[in-house]
Amino acid sequence: MTTVNSFKFGSIVLDGKKYRRDVFLYPDGGIRKRKGGFWMFGSHAIKREEIEELVKSAPDALIVGTGTDGVAQLNPDADAFLKGSGVESAVVPSQEAVDKFNELSAQGKRPAALIHITC
Repeated sequence: MTTVNSFKFGSIVLDGKKYRRDVFLYPDGGIRKRKGGFWMFGSHAIKREEIEELVKSAPDALIVGTGTDGVAQLNPDADAFLKGSGVESAVVPSQEAVDKFNELSAQGKRPAALIHITC
Protein backbone atom coordinates (compact mmCIF):
# COMPACT_ATOMS: atom_id res chain seq x y z
CA MET A 1 0.00 0.00 0.00
CA THR A 2 1.18 3.50 -0.81
CA THR A 3 2.04 5.87 2.03
CA VAL A 4 1.77 9.63 1.65
CA ASN A 5 4.88 10.91 3.41
CA SER A 6 4.14 14.61 2.94
CA PHE A 7 2.03 17.08 1.04
CA LYS A 8 2.41 20.79 0.40
CA PHE A 9 1.34 23.19 -2.32
CA GLY A 10 2.89 21.98 -5.56
CA SER A 11 4.21 18.60 -4.45
CA ILE A 12 3.38 15.32 -2.77
CA VAL A 13 5.82 12.67 -1.52
CA LEU A 14 4.66 9.07 -1.93
CA ASP A 15 6.76 6.20 -0.59
CA GLY A 16 9.76 8.55 -0.51
CA LYS A 17 9.37 9.80 -4.11
CA LYS A 18 8.40 13.41 -4.86
CA TYR A 19 5.70 14.13 -7.45
CA ARG A 20 4.95 17.58 -8.85
CA ARG A 21 1.72 16.57 -10.59
CA ASP A 22 -1.71 15.59 -9.37
CA VAL A 23 -1.75 11.87 -8.66
CA PHE A 24 -4.07 8.88 -8.68
CA LEU A 25 -3.51 6.40 -5.84
CA TYR A 26 -4.90 2.89 -6.30
CA PRO A 27 -5.93 0.27 -3.71
CA ASP A 28 -3.22 -2.12 -4.93
CA GLY A 29 -0.51 0.45 -4.19
CA GLY A 30 -0.25 1.75 -7.74
CA ILE A 31 0.45 5.41 -8.45
CA ARG A 32 -0.25 7.31 -11.67
CA LYS A 33 0.35 10.95 -12.53
CA ARG A 34 -2.77 12.78 -13.63
CA LYS A 35 -2.72 13.84 -17.28
CA GLY A 36 -3.20 17.37 -18.52
CA GLY A 37 -2.21 20.84 -17.58
CA PHE A 38 1.12 22.48 -16.94
CA TRP A 39 3.77 20.19 -15.36
CA MET A 40 2.78 21.09 -11.80
CA PHE A 41 -0.88 21.87 -12.36
CA GLY A 42 -3.74 19.58 -13.22
CA SER A 43 -7.16 20.75 -14.22
CA HIS A 44 -9.45 22.18 -11.55
CA ALA A 45 -12.32 20.25 -13.18
CA ILE A 46 -12.33 16.60 -12.15
CA LYS A 47 -13.98 14.52 -14.85
CA ARG A 48 -16.31 11.53 -14.65
CA GLU A 49 -13.76 9.36 -16.49
CA GLU A 50 -11.23 10.00 -13.72
CA ILE A 51 -13.71 8.99 -11.02
CA GLU A 52 -14.83 5.94 -13.04
CA GLU A 53 -11.21 4.79 -13.29
CA LEU A 54 -10.83 4.89 -9.52
CA VAL A 55 -14.21 3.24 -8.83
CA LYS A 56 -13.24 0.39 -11.21
CA SER A 57 -10.20 -0.29 -9.01
CA ALA A 58 -12.67 -1.57 -6.36
CA PRO A 59 -11.56 0.55 -3.39
CA ASP A 60 -13.03 0.37 0.10
CA ALA A 61 -13.27 4.17 -0.08
CA LEU A 62 -12.54 6.86 -2.66
CA ILE A 63 -11.03 10.16 -1.57
CA VAL A 64 -10.75 13.24 -3.77
CA GLY A 65 -8.33 15.94 -2.65
CA THR A 66 -9.49 19.28 -4.04
CA GLY A 67 -6.24 21.20 -3.47
CA THR A 68 -4.80 23.26 -0.64
CA ASP A 69 -7.68 25.75 -0.85
CA GLY A 70 -10.31 23.37 -2.23
CA VAL A 71 -10.45 25.01 -5.66
CA ALA A 72 -10.68 21.80 -7.73
CA GLN A 73 -14.18 20.35 -7.97
CA LEU A 74 -15.93 17.37 -9.48
CA ASN A 75 -17.82 18.37 -12.60
CA PRO A 76 -21.58 17.65 -12.28
CA ASP A 77 -21.36 14.37 -14.23
CA ALA A 78 -18.48 13.13 -12.07
CA ASP A 79 -20.29 14.14 -8.88
CA ALA A 80 -23.46 12.30 -9.91
CA PHE A 81 -21.48 9.20 -10.89
CA LEU A 82 -19.60 9.13 -7.57
CA LYS A 83 -22.77 9.57 -5.53
CA GLY A 84 -24.44 6.74 -7.45
CA SER A 85 -21.44 4.39 -7.31
CA GLY A 86 -22.12 3.03 -3.84
CA VAL A 87 -18.47 3.58 -2.87
CA GLU A 88 -17.82 5.37 0.41
CA SER A 89 -16.32 8.70 -0.58
CA ALA A 90 -14.98 12.03 0.62
CA VAL A 91 -14.35 15.15 -1.46
CA VAL A 92 -12.20 17.37 0.75
CA PRO A 93 -9.19 19.72 0.67
CA SER A 94 -6.02 17.80 -0.17
CA GLN A 95 -4.37 17.85 3.27
CA GLU A 96 -7.50 16.30 4.77
CA ALA A 97 -7.62 13.81 1.87
CA VAL A 98 -3.99 12.78 2.47
CA ASP A 99 -4.63 12.32 6.19
CA LYS A 100 -7.76 10.24 5.50
CA PHE A 101 -5.94 8.11 2.91
CA ASN A 102 -3.14 7.30 5.37
CA GLU A 103 -5.63 6.66 8.19
CA LEU A 104 -7.66 4.19 6.13
CA SER A 105 -4.50 2.46 4.89
CA ALA A 106 -3.26 2.09 8.48
CA GLN A 107 -6.59 0.44 9.35
CA GLY A 108 -5.96 -2.20 6.67
CA LYS A 109 -8.50 -0.76 4.26
CA ARG A 110 -7.88 -0.31 0.52
CA PRO A 111 -8.56 3.33 -0.37
CA ALA A 112 -8.16 5.01 -3.74
CA ALA A 113 -7.56 8.72 -4.20
CA LEU A 114 -7.09 11.56 -6.63
CA ILE A 115 -4.99 14.29 -5.02
CA HIS A 116 -4.86 17.78 -6.57
CA ILE A 117 -1.57 19.35 -5.44
CA THR A 118 -2.13 23.06 -6.02
CA CYS A 119 -4.89 25.51 -5.15
